[in-house]
Amino acid sequence: MNPGINPYPAGLFWTIPLPPQSVVANPGAGSAVYRATNIEIRNFVDFNESLSGQPGDPATVSFEVRWSGVDQRVSIHDKDAAFAGQFVRGRAQMQWSAVVGDYHFQSDPINTSSSDFAELGTMRNGTFFPRE
Repeated sequence: MNPGINPYPAGLFWTIPLPPQSVVANPGAGSAVYRATNIEIRNFVDFNESLSGQPGDPATVSFEVRWSGVDQRVSIHDKDAAFAGQFVRGRAQMQWSAVVGDYHFQSDPINTSSSDFAELGTMRNGTFFPRE
């Protein structure tokens, strides 16, 4: 292993239920807003710690992601993979903040953000894929 390479790259790894009002979407129009404020989570140093049973550090996160525009429409129907979807490629903007102990992190305002790729859509797979 190269000692200059971190074998545990930083990343986001948390999944929690959010109330339905956290999402407002119109996928066909390429528009959606996903937001949450002061959500309590546990912060872990790395992926292994998150699976270790350790309690992690208490933290709170807030975010807002906005999708907009229709640059391209993509339709996928793959019987072999049992996957189908209708997607709209457009733009997205995001702002976020987090507090972990005495540390506060905050992005720039949402109106200053941009995306290289954003996709919004609906899909079906597995049990929800129609067998024809």
